[in-house]
Amino acid sequence: MLNEEASSVRSLVGKVSGVGVAVLLLSGCAGGAGAADPGATAGAIEVAVSETCAADSASECVDVNGEYVVVPDAGFSRAGVESVAAAGEEAGNAVDVTLTSEGAELLESATTNAAQAGDDARLVIKVGGEVLSAVAVAEPLEGEHFLLALPPELSAEEFTERVGRG
Repeated sequence: MLNEEASSVRSLVGKVSGVGVAVLLLSGCAGGAGAADPGATAGAIEVAVSETCAADSASECVDVNGEYVVVPDAGFSRAGVESVAAAGEEAGNAVDVTLTSEGAELLESATTNAAQAGDDARLVIKVGGEVLSAVAVAEPLEGEHFLLALPPELSAEEFTERVGRG
């Protein structure tokens, strides 16, 4: 099963190219390790579709992991998170995230919009009120379960706490 999931991750890496943090789809299944009661939520992540910008071009233009992106004060949507668990050692500093069905629909819609918006579009992800990443999206992500690679300074435990505050 692990080899099958690892193979799925490798085949989908081309769908999302990240600046700093990458979002990788593992499967459309809600079951398996880390799945929780469908009625319970562990918190939320926030997502918005935005675009790159030139440094200092506007007050909303901020540095996100080395790339300047417009990060508006409003316009983020909350995607419910059902569960979060530290990923296995093979994945490095990453977490397995399972979204609620509504959260998965929202993420699919946002990644569809980002993929269709062009090369300057970015999917901006906030957790606990802090912008965590801005990623270019080549194809929409589908499903409730994905692997999220974290920046080196953020542990899986800290991420999980931030999701709970989201």
